[in-house]
Amino acid sequence: MSSVVRVNACVYSRIGFNREKNTCSFYMNGKFTSENYIDNVQASMESRGTEYLFAIADNMECEIPDQNMHVSMLKEIGRAHEKATVNETEISSDIKDLESRINETERLLSSFLEINQVPVADSRWNLGFAGLRIKDGQFAALTGGNGHVFMMRDGMFRPLANETAKARRAIDAQADDEEIQDGLEIPGEEAEGSVIVSDIYSLQQDDAFVLVSQGVMEALGEEKIEDLMASRSDSSYIAHRITEEAMKRSFTGDLAVMVIQIERVYGSSGTAKRSRNIQKQQRQTQSVKKKVERLNKVPPVTYKYSRNSRKISKHQSTISFLLTVITVVVAFVILFKFIDSLKDAGINNILDNTEPTQTATATPTVSPSETPSYEETPLPEDEEPVDIEDPEDSEPATGEIIEHVVKSGESINSIVKKYYNDLSLIDKLCEYNNIENPNLIKIDQVIKIPPKEVLMQQ
Repeated sequence: MSSVVRVNACVYSRIGFNREKNTCSFYMNGKFTSENYIDNVQASMESRGTEYLFAIADNMECEIPDQNMHVSMLKEIGRAHEKATVNETEISSDIKDLESRINETERLLSSFLEINQVPVADSRWNLGFAGLRIKDGQFAALTGGNGHVFMMRDGMFRPLANETAKARRAIDAQADDEEIQDGLEIPGEEAEGSVIVSDIYSLQQDDAFVLVSQGVMEALGEEKIEDLMASRSDSSYIAHRITEEAMKRSFTGDLAVMVIQIERVYGSSGTAKRSRNIQKQQRQTQSVKKKVERLNKVPPVTYKYSRNSRKISKHQSTISFLLTVITVVVAFVILFKFIDSLKDAGINNILDNTEPTQTATATPTVSPSETPSYEETPLPEDEEPVDIEDPEDSEPATGEIIEHVVKSGESINSIVKKYYNDLSLIDKLCEYNNIENPNLIKIDQVIKIPPKEVLMQQ
């Protein structure tokens, strides 16, 4: 009986330093694919189903409009996936078909590079492929060129579809074939390509897989990838951390990392085999598909991409800092203006309400209608009479105008009180001396003090 598997997957792809375009592309079970013209992209998916196909490729696409030629690894993967879904083949048959298509695409691209005499040191020769096929509770991995696939199970981290697996299968095949002679190669049976296929394994719950490009492998290495895979059971977080750590280090090419996690396995443990009776197997498959349709409530695939995200973040922080500085400067300018206005207009109002020290001892004056009289007091014989009249401390005589020089601490209020003892004459005195603002008299300013009747008549 087929198994229903619930998975969540996330992929990050970033353009390398000083690169014209991102040559990495990826395939996520047909729900999302990425062409290499997207420089920075992220995609994630959650789904339930009986079969999945995930892959990333590097430099596995070529287009020549003049020759009407377009070679794309993504398109070949899509065709293989569609074929396997329609024909309901076993996983072993799917893997062989994928292996053949990958080798053929690799040969076409290599031939194109050779014909155009592209130097071996050119980055276009760095072909890479990494794929993972999940079906009926089983899985197998494929790598080609510089692609890498790793698996995490029960805390154990191991590579899949590497050179060791290829050598072991070659030795097993040679041991089974007693007719193979040492050093003899039959024409037409040469090596078909660089693709390495892993064994077929049973799938278990909580299994995790990571597919990485050569750029990620060059920047981090296997040990660092293992540490990040073991840090947390969240595909989005792990993919983001691997990409973030790789961007801090030196590498050539572009970055692509895809993390797939098995959340749940329903049904059998993954040892399903095809029955001899094909019709019976088809009925079982149809039954499983109906169950999947009832269980599957797949949210839409979410993805986002941003160009030059690092530059944008830097510009945003710079703009925020400049706005903060401008705001502080404007606030200080407004505060300074406010204090300055208080200093100019408010200080005289404060002084008006306070009597200066000099006026506290001023000699009271009498009105012009009254004639001042002094009481004669006999003086001692040995003392002479002293003139006590102070012309500056009394009201000016009739027809006499006194010129008063403003001293420190004096105000128009104190001057009027000093000479007239009548604050109602402030406006009259200001009008007489052409003073527009009584609060803005200055030290050493000369103010003319006429008699009160003259001031009242104007």
